[in-house]
Amino acid sequence: MELTKGANAALPDRLLEITVGWRPADAGSANTSLDVCALRLGANGKVREDTDMIFFNAPSSPDGSVRHIGRTPDGAAEVVTVDPTAQPADVQSIVVTATIDVVTPQLTFGGLGVWAKVKDLSSGTEVASFDPPRLGPEKALVVVELYRRADAWKIRAVGQGYASGLAGLATDYGVDVGGDEDISPPMPAAAPVPAPQVAPAPSFATRKPAAQPGPAAASAPATPAAPNGAAEPAVANAADLPSTGDARIDMRKRLDLRKKTVQTVLTKQGIAGRQARVALALDASGSMRGLYKAGTVARVVERVAAVAATMDDDGTLDVWSYATEPLALPPLRVDYLADWIPLYVRMRKATTGQGGADATLAREQAARAAGWPIPNWDGIGGQNEEQKVMTLVVEHFAPLSSPPPALVLVLTDGGLYRDRLIADLLRRAAGLPIFWQFIGVGKAQYGILEKLDALSGRLVDNAGFFAVDDLDAIDDEALYRRMLGEFPAWLRSARAAGIPV
Repeated sequence: MELTKGANAALPDRLLEITVGWRPADAGSANTSLDVCALRLGANGKVREDTDMIFFNAPSSPDGSVRHIGRTPDGAAEVVTVDPTAQPADVQSIVVTATIDVVTPQLTFGGLGVWAKVKDLSSGTEVASFDPPRLGPEKALVVVELYRRADAWKIRAVGQGYASGLAGLATDYGVDVGGDEDISPPMPAAAPVPAPQVAPAPSFATRKPAAQPGPAAASAPATPAAPNGAAEPAVANAADLPSTGDARIDMRKRLDLRKKTVQTVLTKQGIAGRQARVALALDASGSMRGLYKAGTVARVVERVAAVAATMDDDGTLDVWSYATEPLALPPLRVDYLADWIPLYVRMRKATTGQGGADATLAREQAARAAGWPIPNWDGIGGQNEEQKVMTLVVEHFAPLSSPPPALVLVLTDGGLYRDRLIADLLRRAAGLPIFWQFIGVGKAQYGILEKLDALSGRLVDNAGFFAVDDLDAIDDEALYRRMLGEFPAWLRSARAAGIPV
């Protein structure tokens, strides 16, 4: 049944597939990308909780009755499935929306033709279709609404646009999208934040070669001795070290203890003294917001720095941030760890930096004055595009001589939907001296990462994956065992296959 704006139709009590697609109206809109989302609403017309927003980075409701399946092979539509019979009693309606991707802010729905089709998956029959009327400056669109009527479900063709984009749509439906767009009202001007002290920037242009084979020695000054000759307490986990009252000294002490832990793990795995170029890719997509604001990602970077300080040929960690687009960050030298982490561990919005927006912006202002490069965070977006950052990593390491090989750690909270592209890249990179270790945070959908062991078409198995609910709850040795657990087997396989490692 073809619906016009405002019309409705009955829905079957079976699993439904809703496809929302777009057609550029002119050549200038040819690269348009839309994000399709489903919102489960209560009787007040608002989402009941954060998990009522189902989209690319949170692809399923907790009960699995609403799912974001992802993009169609042609890249011009996205698919959502809804089981009306499985909805909680307090869910009164489900709206399906489309928004212009944040990395193309100049585009509007005026340059697009949008269409929607609803299919009964059990029979393959099309239940309804709707082509919303052409819009103008709008950047967000409510396409259709599924709603309860007595004991049945119906669909309404909505076609309502929002010139204010995601912010206006989110306000109407009670959604917090602080990780992607700022929808809060203007705040009164606050007192200026004093510029923090930032050390003069190191030289990022060159990396010093390792002085000799074996574990790299960090170039930071030695950790100050305990006062009055007192012995340092025996502590197994660096996070349990007592504070000295100086954050920089505390971080240095934790680094020293963690380096010993990394060395212990490498020895137990039979690769003591093994060098590797260590790299880290940090997921900065919208759903990671809570982990950044809680400091979890910063603590991960600090722990990974110990791996680089122990294994990397010059003790330097190469780092990328990524969401819709990747962003190369200045390499992390362990002697600048205390300055680097608060400066570069953040998402697109400054509110996700340590101490909030004011502290983040003040830190960046002071860092610029001290010669530190400040990335342009605006273009990073909020979507998961792992294959893009992986491509940059390959382009970075492929021209370098090997040994040593590269060990690339990728932190993600899931929501992957580019499985085919990621799989193709891993196949192409299997002959390179690069091992990928993916680290999942939480219980999100990890797609291809959960099937790496069965991925065919590779010269060697060049990737590993593990996921944990709470990285902070894992002690250092357990974390390093998992980070480095598959690396020795890859080294053996790569060497046997003639890959220079």
